[in-house]
Amino acid sequence: MTVRRRCRVAALAFMLLPALARAASAGAEATGGAGGAGGAGGAGGAGGVDAADAAALDLADRSAAAPADTAKPWKLDVQDALRASRYRDGAHAGRNQLSVEFEYGQWLTPTFAAHFSMRFDRFDPLGTSRTSSRDVTLVKEAYASWRAAPTFVVDAGRVNERLGAAIGYNPTDFFRAGAVSLDVPPDPDSRHTNRLGTVALRAQQVWDTGSLAALLSPRLERRSLPGDPAASSDLQRTNGVDRWMLVASQRLAATIQPQWIVYGESGQAPQFGQNLSVLLGNSVVAYVEWAGGYRRSLIARATGAAGDSAFRTSLSVGATWTLPIDLSLSAEFQSNGGGADASQWRALQRANPAAWGSAVQTSIAAQELQTRHGVFLMATWRNIGVRRLDLSGFVQADLGGGRQYWLELRRRFDRFDIALQWLHQGGPSWSRFGAMPESASVQVLGIFYR
Repeated sequence: MTVRRRCRVAALAFMLLPALARAASAGAEATGGAGGAGGAGGAGGAGGVDAADAAALDLADRSAAAPADTAKPWKLDVQDALRASRYRDGAHAGRNQLSVEFEYGQWLTPTFAAHFSMRFDRFDPLGTSRTSSRDVTLVKEAYASWRAAPTFVVDAGRVNERLGAAIGYNPTDFFRAGAVSLDVPPDPDSRHTNRLGTVALRAQQVWDTGSLAALLSPRLERRSLPGDPAASSDLQRTNGVDRWMLVASQRLAATIQPQWIVYGESGQAPQFGQNLSVLLGNSVVAYVEWAGGYRRSLIARATGAAGDSAFRTSLSVGATWTLPIDLSLSAEFQSNGGGADASQWRALQRANPAAWGSAVQTSIAAQELQTRHGVFLMATWRNIGVRRLDLSGFVQADLGGGRQYWLELRRRFDRFDIALQWLHQGGPSWSRFGAMPESASVQVLGIFYR
């Protein structure tokens, strides 16, 4: 299927969304429908229905003339962080990071809304440092919404399309590639919230038991594959190729609502995905996230090798157990058919260091699992001994490769938080964590909310 034909198919899907949704809704009503809540969410926002679907389902219950929202439409966060780092060559350095984050979202009329979200960071070295001062401005979202009907909404602009039931590795989150920078903390919450949106047109139709969405993202810059570390601008990072995606979800039982995805980009065969989470008993949420399609391996993509395309799958399967003491424990097994084993990475590093460096940078920028398999473990303990004192941490282990450890102690107040964070990453020199210049860091930060 050519790129032009794929775009026509996606455009046709946009036009058919309302009709398809009405047919699905009528079929659900004829069979009695399904009541109750959707798929239960796991830690870190994991769930059978993602945040966008949940918001859309809530929207469906509103009347066309929604009452005015008394809550303020904007949010302002100011953060300052002091960081001490140790590098692999034995050097030490410090820096101060001042961050200002602003969000605005409001329905200006019953049918029109505006959304804007940005983050500004100022980095200043402390003492003798190998880095210089720099500013980074990130426009996370900037789009307008049109409510054509109570259950049909169209968004246009820079939008964030987050998908995935898993916590540590999200193979169905196709728009994650190139959206997160190294300055963002490695914990799942930070990676999901502090990411660059994609310029796109998005339409979503919802009904009582599910939803259907279509997204078109055109190429607006010089061609650059998603996750290419050589991308020179924010627009090139997100809109270097033509992309499209269809997302559907349907409630099958009171606590089962799977999500299906079809994703395409110019120069690549369509990719397919599925998300599902299930509540087991009263305290365990199990989830599975799968993606598959014909694509090149991570090494071939970075080196430009031809003839490598094959049907490859990626998988995350895990569970979160919540104890009565406000302690949540998560374990996740990860698999990437496009990754490589240790012998392949070592051979590439020896034979072609430049190609190896490009492949490692690509895996980091695309948030891809570098090896064939990985394990992710996470614990979150709220109100540990003292009210509003939280302890959380995780371990990401690329089997046969490197490991990353992260730990945070956070005290929450009404208007601000204080946190202490520790990071350690290491492994073989060919691995993504072993190749990071920074081997360990300690950071103290304060966040003011307004």
